[in-house]
Amino acid sequence: MSTGSISGNKLPVVHRLSPCSPLGSASRKQGSKASLDEILHRDSLRLRYLSEVQKSGSSAKKQGSSDQTYPAKQNIVDGLPGVYEYTVIAGYGTPAQHFPLSFDASGMSKLRCKPCLSGTGSASCGKKKAFDPSKSSSFYKVPCDSPKCRGTSCSADGSCAFTLQNSTHVYGNGTLVADTFTLSTSLSVQGFAVGCLQVGNLFRDDNEVAVGNIDLSLSRNSLVSRLLPYVPTGAAPFSYCLPGDTDTHGFLSILPDLSQYKSNPDVKFVPLVNQPTGPNFYFVDLVGITVHGKDLPFPPAAYRGNGTMIETQSKFSYLSPPIYAALRDEFRRAMKQYQRAPAFGGLDTCYNVTGYASITVPTMALMFGNGVVMDLDSRQYLYFFREHENEHFPFMCLAFAAAPDEEFPWNSLGIQMQRTKEVVYDVQGKQCWVIVFLMKVFLSKCVSANSSVLEMSVNWTGRRSHPRFSHGQSRTMVPSAGFPSIVVPKYKLRFEDDSDSHYRALMP
Repeated sequence: MSTGSISGNKLPVVHRLSPCSPLGSASRKQGSKASLDEILHRDSLRLRYLSEVQKSGSSAKKQGSSDQTYPAKQNIVDGLPGVYEYTVIAGYGTPAQHFPLSFDASGMSKLRCKPCLSGTGSASCGKKKAFDPSKSSSFYKVPCDSPKCRGTSCSADGSCAFTLQNSTHVYGNGTLVADTFTLSTSLSVQGFAVGCLQVGNLFRDDNEVAVGNIDLSLSRNSLVSRLLPYVPTGAAPFSYCLPGDTDTHGFLSILPDLSQYKSNPDVKFVPLVNQPTGPNFYFVDLVGITVHGKDLPFPPAAYRGNGTMIETQSKFSYLSPPIYAALRDEFRRAMKQYQRAPAFGGLDTCYNVTGYASITVPTMALMFGNGVVMDLDSRQYLYFFREHENEHFPFMCLAFAAAPDEEFPWNSLGIQMQRTKEVVYDVQGKQCWVIVFLMKVFLSKCVSANSSVLEMSVNWTGRRSHPRFSHGQSRTMVPSAGFPSIVVPKYKLRFEDDSDSHYRALMP
Protein backbone atom coordinates (compact mmCIF):
# COMPACT_ATOMS: atom_id res chain seq x y z
CA MET A 1 0.00 0.00 0.00
CA SER A 2 1.23 3.47 -0.86
CA THR A 3 0.27 6.25 1.52
CA GLY A 4 1.26 9.85 1.90
CA SER A 5 0.10 12.19 4.61
CA ILE A 6 -2.92 11.14 6.62
CA SER A 7 -4.56 14.39 5.65
CA GLY A 8 -5.84 14.99 2.15
CA ASN A 9 -7.58 11.64 1.72
CA LYS A 10 -11.06 13.13 1.55
CA LEU A 11 -13.20 12.09 -1.39
CA PRO A 12 -16.22 14.29 -2.18
CA VAL A 13 -19.51 12.45 -1.70
CA VAL A 14 -22.51 13.40 -3.85
CA HIS A 15 -26.08 12.15 -3.97
CA ARG A 16 -27.12 10.25 -7.08
CA LEU A 17 -29.59 13.06 -7.95
CA SER A 18 -27.07 15.86 -7.44
CA PRO A 19 -26.37 18.16 -10.41
CA CYS A 20 -22.72 17.49 -9.52
CA SER A 21 -23.15 13.72 -9.79
CA PRO A 22 -21.33 11.96 -12.65
CA LEU A 23 -24.34 9.67 -13.03
CA GLY A 24 -26.04 11.30 -16.00
CA SER A 25 -26.14 14.65 -14.23
CA ALA A 26 -26.20 16.76 -17.37
CA SER A 27 -29.99 16.67 -17.46
CA ARG A 28 -30.47 17.31 -13.74
CA LYS A 29 -31.57 20.57 -12.26
CA GLN A 30 -30.46 22.04 -8.99
CA GLY A 31 -32.82 20.96 -6.23
CA SER A 32 -33.81 17.66 -7.83
CA LYS A 33 -35.14 15.28 -5.19
CA ALA A 34 -36.52 11.78 -5.01
CA SER A 35 -40.25 11.50 -4.41
CA LEU A 36 -41.40 10.07 -1.10
CA ASP A 37 -42.90 7.12 -2.98
CA GLU A 38 -39.50 6.32 -4.48
CA ILE A 39 -37.74 6.73 -1.13
CA LEU A 40 -40.15 4.36 0.58
CA HIS A 41 -39.89 1.87 -2.29
CA ARG A 42 -36.11 1.83 -2.08
CA ASP A 43 -36.26 1.50 1.70
CA SER A 44 -38.63 -1.46 1.41
CA LEU A 45 -36.21 -3.21 -0.95
CA ARG A 46 -33.36 -2.59 1.45
CA LEU A 47 -35.34 -4.01 4.37
CA ARG A 48 -36.22 -7.04 2.28
CA TYR A 49 -32.53 -7.59 1.56
CA LEU A 50 -31.57 -7.28 5.23
CA SER A 51 -34.23 -9.83 6.12
CA GLU A 52 -32.78 -12.13 3.48
CA VAL A 53 -29.27 -11.80 4.90
CA GLN A 54 -30.40 -12.96 8.31
CA LYS A 55 -33.18 -15.33 7.26
CA SER A 56 -31.09 -18.43 7.70
CA GLY A 57 -27.70 -19.43 9.00
CA SER A 58 -26.59 -20.14 5.46
CA SER A 59 -27.36 -16.59 4.38
CA ALA A 60 -25.34 -15.19 7.26
CA LYS A 61 -22.53 -17.60 6.45
CA LYS A 62 -22.42 -16.44 2.85
CA GLN A 63 -22.12 -12.88 4.03
CA GLY A 64 -19.01 -13.43 6.10
CA SER A 65 -17.58 -16.88 5.55
CA SER A 66 -14.48 -18.01 3.71
CA ASP A 67 -16.17 -18.96 0.44
CA GLN A 68 -16.90 -16.58 -2.42
CA THR A 69 -20.70 -16.72 -2.58
CA TYR A 70 -22.44 -13.56 -1.41
CA PRO A 71 -26.11 -12.73 -1.09
CA ALA A 72 -27.33 -10.36 -3.78
CA LYS A 73 -27.78 -6.82 -2.59
CA GLN A 74 -31.24 -5.30 -2.57
CA ASN A 75 -30.37 -2.49 -4.92
CA ILE A 76 -29.61 -4.69 -7.92
CA VAL A 77 -33.07 -3.99 -9.28
CA ASP A 78 -33.55 -2.92 -12.90
CA GLY A 79 -36.68 -0.92 -12.19
CA LEU A 80 -34.93 1.63 -9.99
CA PRO A 81 -33.26 4.78 -11.36
CA GLY A 82 -30.08 4.01 -9.41
CA VAL A 83 -28.71 1.43 -7.03
CA TYR A 84 -27.00 3.51 -4.35
CA GLU A 85 -27.70 6.89 -2.81
CA TYR A 86 -24.14 8.27 -2.71
CA THR A 87 -21.00 8.00 -4.82
CA VAL A 88 -17.35 9.02 -4.83
CA ILE A 89 -14.80 9.02 -7.64
CA ALA A 90 -11.90 6.55 -7.35
CA GLY A 91 -9.51 4.81 -9.73
CA TYR A 92 -8.69 1.20 -10.53
CA GLY A 93 -5.82 -0.11 -12.61
CA THR A 94 -2.48 1.26 -13.86
CA PRO A 95 -2.86 3.92 -15.10
CA ALA A 96 -5.94 4.52 -12.99
CA GLN A 97 -9.31 4.38 -14.72
CA HIS A 98 -11.62 6.61 -12.70
CA PHE A 99 -15.26 5.77 -12.05
CA PRO A 100 -18.17 6.76 -9.81
CA LEU A 101 -18.32 4.18 -7.02
CA SER A 102 -20.69 3.78 -4.12
CA PHE A 103 -19.56 2.72 -0.66
CA ASP A 104 -21.24 0.18 1.58
CA ALA A 105 -20.73 -2.79 3.89
CA SER A 106 -21.92 -5.48 1.49
CA GLY A 107 -19.01 -7.86 1.99
CA MET A 108 -17.45 -7.48 -1.45
CA SER A 109 -16.20 -4.65 -3.68
CA LYS A 110 -17.49 -4.99 -7.22
CA LEU A 111 -16.88 -3.39 -10.62
CA ARG A 112 -18.59 -3.50 -13.96
CA CYS A 113 -15.92 -4.82 -16.33
CA LYS A 114 -15.15 -5.28 -20.00
CA PRO A 115 -15.28 -7.20 -22.26
CA CYS A 116 -19.06 -7.17 -22.46
CA LEU A 117 -20.99 -10.36 -21.91
CA SER A 118 -21.54 -12.36 -25.06
CA GLY A 119 -24.66 -11.12 -26.83
CA THR A 120 -24.26 -7.49 -25.76
CA GLY A 121 -24.23 -5.24 -28.81
CA SER A 122 -20.76 -3.84 -29.56
CA ALA A 123 -22.05 -0.33 -30.21
CA SER A 124 -23.97 -0.32 -26.95
CA CYS A 125 -21.09 -1.89 -25.05
CA GLY A 126 -18.63 0.78 -26.12
CA LYS A 127 -20.70 3.51 -24.49
CA LYS A 128 -20.84 1.88 -21.07
CA LYS A 129 -18.63 3.06 -18.25
CA ALA A 130 -16.70 -0.02 -17.19
CA PHE A 131 -13.22 -1.06 -16.10
CA ASP A 132 -11.13 -2.33 -19.02
CA PRO A 133 -8.51 -4.85 -17.77
CA SER A 134 -6.69 -4.77 -21.12
CA LYS A 135 -5.63 -1.18 -20.42
CA SER A 136 -4.04 -1.90 -17.04
CA SER A 137 -0.45 -3.09 -16.59
CA SER A 138 -1.02 -4.30 -13.01
CA PHE A 139 -4.22 -6.33 -13.48
CA TYR A 140 -4.42 -10.04 -12.66
CA LYS A 141 -7.08 -12.63 -11.97
CA VAL A 142 -7.03 -14.03 -8.45
CA PRO A 143 -6.20 -17.77 -8.63
CA CYS A 144 -8.26 -20.38 -6.81
CA ASP A 145 -5.47 -21.19 -4.37
CA SER A 146 -5.00 -17.56 -3.30
CA PRO A 147 -5.88 -16.56 0.29
CA LYS A 148 -8.06 -13.89 -1.32
CA CYS A 149 -10.20 -16.60 -2.86
CA ARG A 150 -10.53 -19.70 -0.69
CA GLY A 151 -13.47 -20.59 -2.88
CA THR A 152 -14.83 -23.89 -4.03
CA SER A 153 -15.59 -22.73 -7.55
CA CYS A 154 -12.86 -22.40 -10.17
CA SER A 155 -13.26 -21.18 -13.72
CA ALA A 156 -11.69 -23.06 -16.62
CA ASP A 157 -8.51 -20.98 -16.40
CA GLY A 158 -8.10 -21.63 -12.66
CA SER A 159 -9.25 -18.19 -11.56
CA CYS A 160 -11.54 -17.51 -8.60
CA ALA A 161 -15.20 -17.50 -9.61
CA PHE A 162 -18.10 -16.28 -7.49
CA THR A 163 -21.86 -16.02 -7.61
CA LEU A 164 -24.11 -13.27 -6.32
CA GLN A 165 -27.28 -14.85 -5.02
CA ASN A 166 -29.84 -15.05 -2.27
CA SER A 167 -31.80 -18.06 -1.08
CA THR A 168 -34.03 -18.16 -4.14
CA HIS A 169 -32.30 -16.37 -7.04
CA VAL A 170 -28.91 -16.25 -8.73
CA TYR A 171 -28.28 -12.68 -9.85
CA GLY A 172 -24.95 -12.94 -11.60
CA ASN A 173 -21.56 -14.60 -11.88
CA GLY A 174 -18.15 -13.03 -11.95
CA THR A 175 -14.44 -13.41 -11.39
CA LEU A 176 -12.38 -12.14 -8.47
CA VAL A 177 -9.57 -9.94 -9.82
CA ALA A 178 -6.93 -7.68 -8.30
CA ASP A 179 -5.35 -4.40 -9.33
CA THR A 180 -4.18 -1.09 -7.90
CA PHE A 181 -6.98 0.88 -6.25
CA THR A 182 -6.37 4.64 -6.15
CA LEU A 183 -8.38 6.75 -3.74
CA SER A 184 -6.34 9.95 -3.85
CA THR A 185 -2.95 11.26 -4.93
CA SER A 186 -1.57 10.17 -1.55
CA LEU A 187 -3.27 6.80 -1.13
CA SER A 188 -3.33 3.71 -3.31
CA VAL A 189 -3.72 0.01 -2.49
CA GLN A 190 -1.87 -2.53 -4.63
CA GLY A 191 -3.50 -5.87 -5.39
CA PHE A 192 -6.93 -4.77 -4.19
CA ALA A 193 -9.46 -7.53 -4.89
CA VAL A 194 -12.82 -6.77 -6.49
CA GLY A 195 -15.54 -8.85 -8.04
CA CYS A 196 -15.42 -8.25 -11.79
CA LEU A 197 -18.85 -8.56 -13.45
CA GLN A 198 -19.02 -8.28 -17.22
CA VAL A 199 -21.19 -5.57 -18.74
CA GLY A 200 -24.61 -7.10 -19.33
CA ASN A 201 -24.22 -9.63 -16.51
CA LEU A 202 -25.52 -7.89 -13.41
CA PHE A 203 -25.27 -4.12 -13.27
CA ARG A 204 -27.66 -1.99 -15.26
CA ASP A 205 -26.25 -1.10 -18.65
CA ASP A 206 -26.85 2.65 -18.56
CA ASN A 207 -24.58 5.27 -17.05
CA GLU A 208 -27.17 6.40 -14.51
CA VAL A 209 -25.79 4.03 -11.88
CA ALA A 210 -22.45 3.61 -10.15
CA VAL A 211 -19.88 1.46 -11.94
CA GLY A 212 -19.29 -0.45 -8.72
CA ASN A 213 -18.95 -0.23 -4.97
CA ILE A 214 -16.22 0.08 -2.34
CA ASP A 215 -16.70 -2.46 0.43
CA LEU A 216 -16.06 -0.82 3.82
CA SER A 217 -17.16 -3.83 5.87
CA LEU A 218 -14.97 -6.12 7.95
CA SER A 219 -14.96 -8.88 5.33
CA ARG A 220 -11.74 -10.53 4.20
CA ASN A 221 -11.05 -8.42 1.08
CA SER A 222 -12.66 -5.13 2.13
CA LEU A 223 -10.85 -1.81 1.99
CA VAL A 224 -11.00 -1.63 5.79
CA SER A 225 -9.35 -5.05 6.17
CA ARG A 226 -6.60 -4.00 3.77
CA LEU A 227 -6.05 -0.71 5.61
CA LEU A 228 -6.06 -2.00 9.20
CA PRO A 229 -2.42 -3.24 9.26
CA TYR A 230 -1.29 0.18 8.04
CA VAL A 231 -3.54 2.52 10.03
CA PRO A 232 -1.19 4.95 11.82
CA THR A 233 -1.42 5.33 15.57
CA GLY A 234 -4.12 7.87 16.33
CA ALA A 235 -6.05 7.32 13.11
CA ALA A 236 -9.19 5.44 12.09
CA PRO A 237 -9.80 3.50 8.87
CA PHE A 238 -12.51 5.82 7.60
CA SER A 239 -15.23 8.34 8.31
CA TYR A 240 -17.94 9.93 6.22
CA CYS A 241 -20.29 12.87 6.22
CA LEU A 242 -23.43 12.41 4.15
CA PRO A 243 -24.63 15.64 2.51
CA GLY A 244 -27.78 17.30 3.73
CA ASP A 245 -29.18 17.84 0.27
CA THR A 246 -28.76 16.88 -3.36
CA ASP A 247 -27.30 20.35 -4.02
CA THR A 248 -24.40 19.95 -1.59
CA HIS A 249 -21.63 17.43 -1.09
CA GLY A 250 -20.22 15.51 1.82
CA PHE A 251 -17.02 13.49 2.09
CA LEU A 252 -15.55 10.04 2.61
CA SER A 253 -12.34 10.37 4.60
CA ILE A 254 -9.73 7.60 4.54
CA LEU A 255 -7.41 7.35 7.57
CA PRO A 256 -8.82 10.39 9.43
CA ASP A 257 -6.67 11.69 12.28
CA LEU A 258 -8.52 11.11 15.57
CA SER A 259 -6.70 13.87 17.45
CA GLN A 260 -8.99 16.48 15.88
CA TYR A 261 -11.99 14.90 17.63
CA LYS A 262 -10.73 13.95 21.08
CA SER A 263 -11.01 17.39 22.69
CA ASN A 264 -14.14 18.41 20.78
CA PRO A 265 -17.16 18.75 23.10
CA ASP A 266 -19.49 18.06 20.18
CA VAL A 267 -18.11 14.56 19.63
CA LYS A 268 -20.00 11.60 21.06
CA PHE A 269 -18.22 8.25 21.49
CA VAL A 270 -20.45 5.19 21.29
CA PRO A 271 -19.32 1.55 21.32
CA LEU A 272 -19.19 -0.56 18.19
CA VAL A 273 -20.43 -4.07 18.99
CA ASN A 274 -20.34 -7.42 17.23
CA GLN A 275 -23.53 -8.89 15.81
CA PRO A 276 -23.12 -12.53 14.66
CA THR A 277 -26.14 -12.34 12.37
CA GLY A 278 -24.61 -9.43 10.45
CA PRO A 279 -20.84 -9.80 10.77
CA ASN A 280 -19.98 -7.39 7.96
CA PHE A 281 -22.20 -4.53 9.12
CA TYR A 282 -21.50 -1.97 11.85
CA PHE A 283 -23.60 -2.00 15.02
CA VAL A 284 -23.77 0.37 17.98
CA ASP A 285 -24.84 -0.42 21.54
CA LEU A 286 -28.19 1.39 21.69
CA VAL A 287 -29.88 0.75 25.05
CA GLY A 288 -32.66 3.34 25.27
CA ILE A 289 -34.64 6.16 23.65
CA THR A 290 -36.26 9.16 25.32
CA VAL A 291 -39.11 11.19 23.83
CA HIS A 292 -40.14 14.48 25.41
CA GLY A 293 -37.92 13.68 28.38
CA LYS A 294 -39.58 10.32 29.01
CA ASP A 295 -37.73 7.01 28.68
CA LEU A 296 -39.47 4.43 26.53
CA PRO A 297 -40.48 1.48 28.78
CA PHE A 298 -37.96 -1.09 27.61
CA PRO A 299 -34.85 -2.51 29.29
CA PRO A 300 -31.48 -2.38 27.47
CA ALA A 301 -31.90 -6.04 26.53
CA ALA A 302 -34.87 -5.16 24.31
CA TYR A 303 -32.63 -2.97 22.15
CA ARG A 304 -29.60 -5.23 22.31
CA GLY A 305 -31.62 -8.30 21.37
CA ASN A 306 -31.97 -7.14 17.78
CA GLY A 307 -28.88 -4.96 17.64
CA THR A 308 -28.79 -1.49 16.10
CA MET A 309 -27.12 -1.10 12.74
CA ILE A 310 -25.69 2.08 11.18
CA GLU A 311 -27.27 2.25 7.73
CA THR A 312 -26.16 4.18 4.62
CA GLN A 313 -28.70 2.69 2.22
CA SER A 314 -32.14 3.33 3.74
CA LYS A 315 -33.46 6.86 4.23
CA PHE A 316 -35.43 6.40 7.42
CA SER A 317 -34.69 4.70 10.75
CA TYR A 318 -36.48 1.45 11.56
CA LEU A 319 -37.16 -0.03 14.99
CA SER A 320 -38.65 -3.30 16.19
CA PRO A 321 -42.47 -2.92 16.20
CA PRO A 322 -42.92 -2.76 20.03
CA ILE A 323 -40.20 -0.12 20.45
CA TYR A 324 -41.45 1.90 17.51
CA ALA A 325 -45.04 1.77 18.79
CA ALA A 326 -43.95 3.21 22.13
CA LEU A 327 -41.90 5.95 20.45
CA ARG A 328 -44.77 6.79 18.09
CA ASP A 329 -47.36 6.93 20.86
CA GLU A 330 -45.23 9.19 23.04
CA PHE A 331 -44.52 11.49 20.08
CA ARG A 332 -48.23 11.65 19.21
CA ARG A 333 -49.15 12.53 22.79
CA ALA A 334 -46.76 15.46 22.69
CA MET A 335 -48.19 16.56 19.31
CA LYS A 336 -51.89 16.10 20.12
CA GLN A 337 -52.69 19.77 19.47
CA TYR A 338 -51.77 19.44 15.77
CA GLN A 339 -53.83 18.02 12.92
CA ARG A 340 -52.82 14.50 11.94
CA ALA A 341 -52.40 13.65 8.26
CA PRO A 342 -52.93 10.23 6.65
CA ALA A 343 -50.04 7.80 6.74
CA PHE A 344 -47.62 7.86 3.82
CA GLY A 345 -46.47 4.30 3.33
CA GLY A 346 -44.58 3.17 6.42
CA LEU A 347 -44.55 6.71 7.83
CA ASP A 348 -47.67 6.54 9.97
CA THR A 349 -47.15 9.60 12.18
CA CYS A 350 -47.64 12.62 9.94
CA TYR A 351 -49.11 16.09 10.34
CA ASN A 352 -50.57 18.74 8.08
CA VAL A 353 -48.79 21.91 9.20
CA THR A 354 -50.25 24.28 6.63
CA GLY A 355 -50.92 27.71 8.08
CA TYR A 356 -48.95 27.36 11.30
CA ALA A 357 -46.53 30.15 12.16
CA SER A 358 -44.63 27.85 14.50
CA ILE A 359 -44.78 24.28 15.74
CA THR A 360 -43.45 22.90 19.01
CA VAL A 361 -42.13 19.36 18.75
CA PRO A 362 -40.91 17.02 21.50
CA THR A 363 -37.24 16.41 22.16
CA MET A 364 -35.70 13.05 21.35
CA ALA A 365 -32.47 11.38 22.48
CA LEU A 366 -30.67 8.06 22.05
CA MET A 367 -28.93 6.36 24.97
CA PHE A 368 -25.96 4.03 24.58
CA GLY A 369 -24.35 1.33 26.67
CA ASN A 370 -21.38 3.47 27.68
CA GLY A 371 -23.68 6.08 29.28
CA VAL A 372 -23.60 8.53 26.38
CA VAL A 373 -26.85 10.34 25.65
CA MET A 374 -27.12 11.74 22.13
CA ASP A 375 -29.66 14.53 21.77
CA LEU A 376 -31.14 14.59 18.28
CA ASP A 377 -31.91 17.76 16.41
CA SER A 378 -35.29 17.95 14.70
CA ARG A 379 -33.86 17.32 11.24
CA GLN A 380 -32.75 13.88 12.38
CA TYR A 381 -36.22 12.68 13.38
CA LEU A 382 -38.59 14.78 11.24
CA TYR A 383 -39.14 14.64 7.49
CA PHE A 384 -40.88 17.39 5.50
CA PHE A 385 -42.38 16.97 2.06
CA ARG A 386 -45.13 17.97 -0.35
CA GLU A 387 -47.43 15.91 -2.53
CA HIS A 388 -47.26 18.13 -5.61
CA GLU A 389 -44.36 20.02 -7.18
CA ASN A 390 -46.10 23.41 -7.06
CA GLU A 391 -46.88 23.21 -3.33
CA HIS A 392 -45.01 24.44 -0.33
CA PHE A 393 -44.00 21.72 2.14
CA PRO A 394 -47.13 21.31 4.28
CA PHE A 395 -46.53 17.79 5.57
CA MET A 396 -44.30 16.70 8.42
CA CYS A 397 -43.69 13.05 9.38
CA LEU A 398 -41.79 11.30 12.11
CA ALA A 399 -38.73 9.91 10.30
CA PHE A 400 -38.95 6.58 12.13
CA ALA A 401 -41.01 3.56 11.17
CA ALA A 402 -41.63 0.04 12.35
CA ALA A 403 -39.50 -2.75 10.95
CA PRO A 404 -41.56 -5.04 8.66
CA ASP A 405 -42.26 -7.54 11.44
CA GLU A 406 -41.00 -8.74 14.81
CA GLU A 407 -38.76 -11.26 13.06
CA PHE A 408 -36.85 -8.50 11.26
CA PRO A 409 -33.25 -8.88 12.38
CA TRP A 410 -32.10 -5.41 13.44
CA ASN A 411 -32.94 -1.86 14.38
CA SER A 412 -31.35 0.57 11.92
CA LEU A 413 -30.32 4.22 12.05
CA GLY A 414 -30.75 5.54 8.53
CA ILE A 415 -29.52 8.34 6.31
CA GLN A 416 -31.90 10.97 7.72
CA MET A 417 -30.38 10.39 11.15
CA GLN A 418 -26.80 10.85 9.90
CA ARG A 419 -26.92 13.67 7.36
CA THR A 420 -24.41 16.49 7.99
CA LYS A 421 -22.91 14.56 10.92
CA GLU A 422 -19.43 13.11 10.51
CA VAL A 423 -19.44 9.45 11.56
CA VAL A 424 -15.97 8.09 12.36
CA TYR A 425 -15.39 4.32 12.42
CA ASP A 426 -12.62 3.67 14.93
CA VAL A 427 -12.57 -0.07 14.24
CA GLN A 428 -9.42 -0.75 16.24
CA GLY A 429 -10.73 1.14 19.27
CA LYS A 430 -14.18 -0.46 18.78
CA GLN A 431 -15.83 2.94 18.89
CA CYS A 432 -18.03 4.96 16.59
CA TRP A 433 -17.38 8.69 16.97
CA VAL A 434 -20.24 10.96 15.97
CA ILE A 435 -19.80 14.70 15.64
CA VAL A 436 -23.30 15.59 16.74
CA PHE A 437 -23.25 19.29 15.89
CA LEU A 438 -21.24 19.12 12.72
CA MET A 439 -22.61 22.45 11.51
CA LYS A 440 -20.72 24.16 14.32
CA VAL A 441 -17.24 23.05 13.33
CA PHE A 442 -17.22 21.03 10.11
CA LEU A 443 -19.88 22.64 7.93
CA SER A 444 -17.47 23.69 5.19
CA LYS A 445 -16.46 20.07 4.72
CA CYS A 446 -20.03 19.01 3.98
CA VAL A 447 -21.14 21.80 1.67
CA SER A 448 -19.97 22.65 -1.81
CA ALA A 449 -17.60 25.58 -1.72
CA ASN A 450 -19.47 27.34 -4.52
CA SER A 451 -22.93 26.68 -3.08
CA SER A 452 -24.88 29.85 -2.50
CA VAL A 453 -27.99 28.23 -1.05
CA LEU A 454 -26.52 27.44 2.36
CA GLU A 455 -25.16 30.53 4.03
CA MET A 456 -24.53 29.49 7.61
CA SER A 457 -21.07 30.36 8.85
CA VAL A 458 -20.19 30.23 12.54
CA ASN A 459 -17.19 32.20 13.73
CA TRP A 460 -15.42 30.92 16.85
CA THR A 461 -12.69 33.57 17.04
CA GLY A 462 -14.84 36.21 18.70
CA ARG A 463 -15.56 38.37 15.65
CA ARG A 464 -19.20 39.25 15.21
CA SER A 465 -19.42 39.12 11.42
CA HIS A 466 -21.40 35.90 11.88
CA PRO A 467 -23.53 34.59 14.73
CA ARG A 468 -21.91 32.68 17.53
CA PHE A 469 -23.88 29.87 19.10
CA SER A 470 -23.13 27.45 21.86
CA HIS A 471 -24.88 24.21 22.72
CA GLY A 472 -28.13 25.01 24.48
CA GLN A 473 -28.74 28.49 23.05
CA SER A 474 -31.74 29.31 20.89
CA ARG A 475 -31.12 28.98 17.16
CA THR A 476 -33.34 30.44 14.45
CA MET A 477 -33.13 29.34 10.82
CA VAL A 478 -35.01 31.57 8.37
CA PRO A 479 -36.36 30.02 5.16
CA SER A 480 -36.40 31.36 1.63
CA ALA A 481 -40.14 30.59 1.54
CA GLY A 482 -42.82 30.51 4.20
CA PHE A 483 -42.78 27.41 6.39
CA PRO A 484 -43.62 27.34 10.08
CA SER A 485 -40.92 27.59 12.69
CA ILE A 486 -40.10 24.32 14.44
CA VAL A 487 -39.63 24.96 18.13
CA VAL A 488 -37.74 22.39 20.18
CA PRO A 489 -36.86 23.15 23.81
CA LYS A 490 -33.64 25.21 23.67
CA TYR A 491 -33.75 25.32 19.86
CA LYS A 492 -35.93 27.25 17.46
CA LEU A 493 -35.66 26.12 13.87
CA ARG A 494 -37.45 27.59 10.91
CA PHE A 495 -36.98 25.98 7.54
CA GLU A 496 -38.62 25.25 4.22
CA ASP A 497 -38.29 21.49 3.82
CA ASP A 498 -36.29 18.55 5.09
CA SER A 499 -33.12 19.55 3.26
CA ASP A 500 -30.28 21.67 4.58
CA SER A 501 -30.09 23.77 1.44
CA HIS A 502 -32.48 26.51 2.54
CA TYR A 503 -31.13 27.31 6.00
CA ARG A 504 -29.77 30.74 6.80
CA ALA A 505 -28.41 31.51 10.25
CA LEU A 506 -29.35 34.78 11.91
CA MET A 507 -28.57 36.32 15.26
CA PRO A 508 -30.93 35.01 17.95
